[in-house]
Amino acid sequence: MKQIDTLFNRMDAWRHLPNYQLERRADLFFSLYLPEVLEAKLGFPVGNLIAPEFPVRIGTIYPDIPIDKSYKIDYVALSADADKAILVELKTEGSSRRENQDKYLLASREAGFSALLGGVLDIFRASNSKHKYFALLTLLESMGLLRIPMEMKKIMSRPNLQGVTESSHAIEITASVTDSIIVYVQPNGDRDNIISFKDFRAVVQKHDDPVSQRFAQSLTEWASIKAGEKESSNQ
Repeated sequence: MKQIDTLFNRMDAWRHLPNYQLERRADLFFSLYLPEVLEAKLGFPVGNLIAPEFPVRIGTIYPDIPIDKSYKIDYVALSADADKAILVELKTEGSSRRENQDKYLLASREAGFSALLGGVLDIFRASNSKHKYFALLTLLESMGLLRIPMEMKKIMSRPNLQGVTESSHAIEITASVTDSIIVYVQPNGDRDNIISFKDFRAVVQKHDDPVSQRFAQSLTEWASIKAGEKESSNQ
């Protein structure tokens, strides 16, 4: 328990320091409870698997900018019946919301989720990080969104990846998603598409393990004290 306290104490203190990005340190803790929190907010069952840092190909949502670079969505989850995709952005500071980000999330929803998956395949083919993107494709397959041909899996298991780009064209998009929902997890707010830290904390507190209880304590502080408004201490 001492190490857990130290970990959260440091996040509580260091978030007040310049250039410290709390989102990048705390996102894993948020992910532990995210399906349960989404269920409580949205009112329907949510699957347990989550795709973090989901890449949205810029050329897919903005056809007039035909490039394979991407924006990232913090988490993508699915309804339990796989009919809805939930695009989740985590903001540990309310001031970190950006108009450009809101814009590309809306464009992503309008493009349709199957198109976003097609964009991920385009990025895979263009990327030099084939193994990392293949790990993402495998995760998406486990979520029921893709079907990867066995021949491609065999190629990816070899040192030489010759033929993998051609083989990737046989990947089948199997997603049955008909709608995408944008949700923001942020310190405060009460709109339909916002999950406040107070709401998040209410779910976390239901778990009686030490990590959950300590995380709930930090959520209260992160919601009530803005970064930079409290003098940091050495932890």
